[in-house]
Amino acid sequence: MKADSGCNDIISAAKIILLGQLILGFLFIISICITKNTFGVKSAIIGVAIAVIPSLLGLGSAAYKLKMNRDISIRYLAKLNSLVKWVYTALMILAVVRFIPVDNKIMLLAYSVTFLGCFLTPILNKPQFRMT
Repeated sequence: MKADSGCNDIISAAKIILLGQLILGFLFIISICITKNTFGVKSAIIGVAIAVIPSLLGLGSAAYKLKMNRDISIRYLAKLNSLVKWVYTALMILAVVRFIPVDNKIMLLAYSVTFLGCFLTPILNKPQFRMT
């Protein structure tokens, strides 16, 4: 496997995962806009950001590692992605809970719904939905 090919595959997967997460996150934010006040909307937006940003950082770090060392194992890349994702998720949640006033229930619900967007990836990866 060529490093460029693997890196492009990871970036392509990251785009599809991002799309799935943003679809669900956007739908959740719209539902909160209809039912809650601006404080709830702010909490929902922060929850969506907490789900999306670490996911992108994890996939980006895996793509970077693969670009630097093309003989790296896929198991290592998967562990690196998972570790980066969970560390940044934990740090972001701790920072938000400590420094930003939010409705914790709405934030965690927005995070959970947006995280489920990862499971839309197989549906969005069908040929009729592909962006590439």
